[in-house]
Amino acid sequence: MECVALRHKNNSRLLAILGSLLVILTACTPNIQEVATNNLPPESTNAPAEEIASFTEESKPSVNKSDAEPEKSPVTDITPTRLTIPAISVDAEVKPYGLNEDTGAMAVPEDGETVAWFEPGTKPGARGNAVLAAHVDDYTGPAIFFDLKELEVGDEIHVEDGEETLTFVVTRKEAYPYDAAPIRSIFGPTSNRQLNLITCTGLYDRKTNNHQERLVIYSELKET
Repeated sequence: MECVALRHKNNSRLLAILGSLLVILTACTPNIQEVATNNLPPESTNAPAEEIASFTEESKPSVNKSDAEPEKSPVTDITPTRLTIPAISVDAEVKPYGLNEDTGAMAVPEDGETVAWFEPGTKPGARGNAVLAAHVDDYTGPAIFFDLKELEVGDEIHVEDGEETLTFVVTRKEAYPYDAAPIRSIFGPTSNRQLNLITCTGLYDRKTNNHQERLVIYSELKET
């Protein structure tokens, strides 16, 4: 159900991870275990190796200090432990998730109340796309991101680590077909400090055990 910007050093490993991102976007219920590491979305399938390599931490775009606007205050990245979204009454624990060693896909919460942060990717507050994801529902009913679709541009998202709280402001929201989400836009490198929230949306197909769309809330760090 979820997804990334990565620190991996070789392209073959990276290709497998990018494939797992599609699984993350596809798996919408707690106990889906299937993977599709060879089923990359069209935009990733034809990408040259050097372009794919740009997803790694080592090759994220650097910012020329002489060209960058001065920071209004020091900005630090954090390891998120809690997410609050006042507009939709979300108050949830955040836990780091990596890759499932057995399947090669991202491990996701087994419950509907925990929010996953893709730990091999970007930390909230750092330059890049940090990603949090959670279920819209589970087998018992609505889950923590059930009302995510109600967020509007300008709404605030708060992420904390127990000591510091960062505030992000929603800039847009988009729904994509489950097999055509723009991986680069959501998880690729950027010089902005962004946080993207992902969940499932659209009709649920019992035959495929899958929602038809993926909802992405894009947000950017609020200047302080």
